[in-house]
Amino acid sequence: QAPLSGVLREFDQIQRDQREANACTERKEWWERRSRLDLRMQSLIQNLDSEVLGCWRGLLLPRDPGNSPMDEQELSRLLLELQECGWDHP
Repeated sequence: QAPLSGVLREFDQIQRDQREANACTERKEWWERRSRLDLRMQSLIQNLDSEVLGCWRGLLLPRDPGNSPMDEQELSRLLLELQECGWDHP
């Protein structure tokens, strides 16, 4: 099973659980549900970062519009991560 499909399924479930939590009228229970959902979302984002994006996440880093697309440090880090993923010929 592809990691992305698992991430998307979990995201859908988190959204369904959020709608249920929004219907909760007891304040304490709402906060408990919200805290659990926040932890699940944090885990989902970490999974997306490590399992789905992997070394390619460097391409999504924000850029300063006044600078070149990648500075030397970012480029070195990206090349290192690409090589760790098996990409030998940049």
